[in-house]
Amino acid sequence: MAELTVKPWRRAGKDRLYVNLAGPRGQAVAWLDCLTGVVTITDAAHESSALDRVREWCRTSGRAIPPLTVVHKISPPAPPPVPPRPASPPAVLPALPPFTVDDDLASNRPGEGVRGMIQADQSKRTWLVRVAAKLSGDDLTRSELSKGLDGERFVGGLLDGLRAHGWYVLHAVPLPNGADIDHVVIGPPGVFTVNTKHHPDATVWVGDKRITVNRNSYPYIEKSSLEGGRTAELLHRWCGLSIPVHPIIAVVGARTLTHKGNPGVDVVDGARIAGVLGSRPPILEAHRAAAVFDVARRRSVWAHFGRRTG
Repeated sequence: MAELTVKPWRRAGKDRLYVNLAGPRGQAVAWLDCLTGVVTITDAAHESSALDRVREWCRTSGRAIPPLTVVHKISPPAPPPVPPRPASPPAVLPALPPFTVDDDLASNRPGEGVRGMIQADQSKRTWLVRVAAKLSGDDLTRSELSKGLDGERFVGGLLDGLRAHGWYVLHAVPLPNGADIDHVVIGPPGVFTVNTKHHPDATVWVGDKRITVNRNSYPYIEKSSLEGGRTAELLHRWCGLSIPVHPIIAVVGARTLTHKGNPGVDVVDGARIAGVLGSRPPILEAHRAAAVFDVARRRSVWAHFGRRTG
């Protein structure tokens, strides 16, 4: 059984004790409301050990805790895949453009898009400032870009491990608006668009429509759902198949990740991303997955992302 740690937490009239998996990214498996005595179990696999740690803390803390009541709040089941909008395949598939080395996205490294933003940011500095920063060891990179790059590298490395099991992985897939999809993964369970969010030591709450990080709300769910739906449309147009596309948000480095709603996309601990994808039931034959990858790896195909077909 995995080692568990306990951590008291107080804020805005709330008084809790969290039971987490050991490690820098330990996910909460249970928490105690010290004001009511309610113990919420978020991971049934660790329920017995978590309750033992809660009871031990209650005995040794010197606090007057009400009698314990156990409730269960397990993460909702995986939502259904985002279907493509067209009801039937097009009569004639568009001809794929000539494939060149420059057109191949398979060579992209994790965080390629963020890396380009960092280089552009640094290039705006004068030559003298860049030399002085290098000599002094100062980092001219904006902190949010550095965190984003670290997060995409971490998740991308885990996803790359799926290649040994017959999966295909693309990183930093460019879109016409200048943004990109952090990772597109193709395997037996279908296609996944993975949006990485790096929030070191943060408290993350997942609601029906919004994700809250340290009580600040972010529209990650809406963006991820839109990416999944438009990817399904794009692949339907170029492959002629109704291919399941699953949008996923991979949260990296959070202290706690708590589900309080059913957002319609998967929000998972980034450290578990390979296991989450690998546990899905197979629905896509190997030859179809290879055919989808042959289309998805082409930069020119993604130039049509979000365009309506007539």
